[in-house]
Amino acid sequence: MVTAVIAFVNTFGYGDAMDQKKNRKSWLDAGLSALAGEGPEGLRIMSIAQRLGVTKGSFYWHFKNLEEYQSALLEEWEQGHTQDAIACVEGMGGDAAGKLRKWFIGSVAADFTLARAIRSWSLNNRHACAIQARVDKKRIDYLGKLLGDVGWKKDQATTLGHWAYWAWVGYSTLDGPRITEKQVDLILSVLQPR
Repeated sequence: MVTAVIAFVNTFGYGDAMDQKKNRKSWLDAGLSALAGEGPEGLRIMSIAQRLGVTKGSFYWHFKNLEEYQSALLEEWEQGHTQDAIACVEGMGGDAAGKLRKWFIGSVAADFTLARAIRSWSLNNRHACAIQARVDKKRIDYLGKLLGDVGWKKDQATTLGHWAYWAWVGYSTLDGPRITEKQVDLILSVLQPR
């Protein structure tokens, strides 16, 4: 699940081998922003170059072609919104119940625009579909691990991890009111073994 804790995870510096507007990370950030705002149709080299205030040639300094760029975008999303999110929750420490709470609080507070765009893209693009499936599996496995750590048997933790993730995917597609911390507490109480 995309977590709000990513906000501070993504504050790392990425070096400045080139002007900040022309580095690879800037291209990736601009591409993810375009993808979130316009879907895969927004991934046009020239329009992203204009957003960055650079020439199209800057793109080819970092990427061989649009296909390589799209792959890099998906890998950047996977790293930042899954691997880094898990590492961040783990790095905050605490017991499994506390980690599960941090995961849920972050997940429901996240901006779902990019997640929706990538899930939609994955319906028509084999590579996006493969990355989406890998991300879904990593997130479900992490939830299952946390649920196992709070006391569920392995098969029960796996089932509940799937169920919780499916519920989050559904929630992330809706434009209703945000879940409150009190509601998260209720959900987590249901996920605690008796």
